[in-house]
Amino acid sequence: MTKGDFGGLIVAAWTLSILLLVTTATSQSRSNRTLLERLWWKWATDQARGRRADLERMIDASDHAARPDPPTLDYLQREDVLFQASQRVFRAKLRIPAATSVPAGVVLALAVASGKPHEWQEAFIVGVLIWPMAFTVVIMQLVANQGTQRWTTGIVTARARGAYEALLKPLTVAGWEPLRELPFHGPQVSAVQALEGLALALEQYALQRALPDGRTPMPQVVAHYSSAAALVRELRDGVELDRPDEGRRALLETERILKILADGRMRDFTPDHATSEALLERRQQRQARRRQVLRLAAFTVCAAGTGAVFALASPALGIGIVTAIAAVVAASWDRSLQTSTSRDST
Repeated sequence: MTKGDFGGLIVAAWTLSILLLVTTATSQSRSNRTLLERLWWKWATDQARGRRADLERMIDASDHAARPDPPTLDYLQREDVLFQASQRVFRAKLRIPAATSVPAGVVLALAVASGKPHEWQEAFIVGVLIWPMAFTVVIMQLVANQGTQRWTTGIVTARARGAYEALLKPLTVAGWEPLRELPFHGPQVSAVQALEGLALALEQYALQRALPDGRTPMPQVVAHYSSAAALVRELRDGVELDRPDEGRRALLETERILKILADGRMRDFTPDHATSEALLERRQQRQARRRQVLRLAAFTVCAAGTGAVFALASPALGIGIVTAIAAVVAASWDRSLQTSTSRDST
């Protein structure tokens, strides 16, 4: 096998891995298990059984936690199996294109370098070296949401379980000094981050049930889950202030959320449903800002390419044109970042 054949195999492996990732992302969002998930199912079952035993030990060691009833623990174990299998398979499918994109870029760069020399050869070499990695990152971002849309309640449950485990750990440190040197974080930092992750998962679940994208909108689900997200953020603020009573309250409330998720009684989250409209309004603002940033990014790439062409064609003229383009790009970004994303300005 020659070097050209070996390089062709590397590029073909990268292309096939991208094709596999794109074509199987939609199948992973359906109700049935995929072939790869069936291969990992035994591993996920063993992991969930061990994680349940660890959780029970943490509950028994805590002074403030009320032990969840067996149906809630059974629900956590069942959802943990689904979540572990899905996430393990999806991470494995992401690693293959990421690992093959680097040698694919090297092979393409060597192929360009071995060709006939020309004026822009070095620029082409850098471009083909970076292109497979950049293209892979874009594809991974596009399919990331599709790989986690099937068991959305499983994602919410996983985040709630993570917050519960973080709150089970002691939130106070004995003594006057930190137990170790830098980096040192307060004991409540992990709990605050876990509660914020739970709030984001609740909001994401509400938004997926709110938008008429081929499914029937569920306004009650939006109201209940967005209110639960507001409650979780309130708990997060209390824990962030390092108050022991707020830590105990957050622990009990998170335990109650897990029980509600197991029972399916969404109306028990919180009686206040006024946050659903604010949730949708914030999402519209984020979408407007995201579209604005994408337009500016596309303009920046085009302007950078134009400036590079002028700089390569005429260095004397290129300096002035590149300076002007850089000033326009900087002014555009500055104006965009300082502009309000309210509905009227958008």
